[in-house]
Amino acid sequence: MEQEKSKKSIPFIKIIIGVALLGFAVVVVSGNKMWYSEDRPIEILSDMDNQFKAKPQVGSTFFADRAASRPVIEITVPRDGISYPLEKPDFERADSVIGQNPLQASDFVLARGQNRFEALCAPCHNADGKGNGKVVEKGFQNPPSLLDEHAVGLSDAHIFHIISAGQNIMPGYADKLNMNDRWTVVHYIRSMQAKR
Repeated sequence: MEQEKSKKSIPFIKIIIGVALLGFAVVVVSGNKMWYSEDRPIEILSDMDNQFKAKPQVGSTFFADRAASRPVIEITVPRDGISYPLEKPDFERADSVIGQNPLQASDFVLARGQNRFEALCAPCHNADGKGNGKVVEKGFQNPPSLLDEHAVGLSDAHIFHIISAGQNIMPGYADKLNMNDRWTVVHYIRSMQAKR
């Protein structure tokens, strides 16, 4: 008699435990956890979360010159084997050192130039090239319009140099765009200027 009683109570206990576990699983999976802690989590290996790293445009106390970014070593060559030959203020030498655009304008070249322009240039210059991009809404200075007479009068080499080395507060993009992509952007800028 006692044995029969214990056999009948076992399924009832299993059902209660199963429902409790199911309810717990639903609460956890749905993200509605019912417990909160103000304590820091236990970290087994915290070196990836709390590591020293150089952040863009932030000074550093590690180097004597207080700059986080290090200058390029003069006697080295980048992985692609091409180093940019001019410094930022060398606009006068751009035509003689850089020369003519080696790419012919084509649908592919213009499409690639538009793609690179919209990805990297449009945040400042806007998709129309007039210099009223999203960064201006955030309080940055208006960049110059790429459609005004001064920009139209610049040579392809001069525009290529500005894209490569930067100008005023604009950074250089030689490390982000390979040489052909920079020339495609020049072609795309010229196509925008032709439509103005």
